Amino acid sequence: MRRLVIAAAIAAFALTGCATTGSDSGTAGALGVEQILPYVHIDGFGTPTDSPAWIAWEFEALSYVKYQVAYTSCTCRPESVNARSLLYVEVTKDERGGKIRKVTFDYWGDSPKFPSGLTRQDVEKGFMKTLPGNRADGIEAIDVVAGATVTTVNLRQILDALLDYHNAKYPAVGMNDDNDAVDATSSATSEGWE
Repeated sequence: MRRLVIAAAIAAFALTGCATTGSDSGTAGALGVEQILPYVHIDGFGTPTDSPAWIAWEFEALSYVKYQVAYTSCTCRPESVNARSLLYVEVTKDERGGKIRKVTFDYWGDSPKFPSGLTRQDVEKGFMKTLPGNRADGIEAIDVVAGATVTTVNLRQILDALLDYHNAKYPAVGMNDDNDAVDATSSATSEGWE
């Protein structure tokens, strides 16, 4: 009788080891793949290319989410003047879709001066202030800055992709951001220029 119980236990363990959970270690997702943010990069000739950005950090607060997103703004310049940009974005949680609260750069990976003579400060003073308060449906309508077209177009592309990601992950049923304060000084950087 004891041998029968032992044999039954061994058979049960063996059969349990053969059961699958639907996930095979050879097909499991790569580490960090959930942090890849696909977006459509637009080059200086207007050619769209599927590109990856990276969500370096994501923090969910009660009524909004903070993100750090690393991406390449322009692919036509040498790496010495064109590296990854690090963008900080705060997006509200609302059942109608998130709204941008704040946008700042910690690291500007684009040229210090554009061929037209515009600078980073020009883009921040003129363009970045137009971004807070917009939902996904309002981003495309924002005018780009002439002479910094690739930079501002791709910033708009990143924000569009981030809002799509945010709205899918944080549907916020029953939440309303109408009383959420929008940061009117979003053009300021962490370095603080005047």
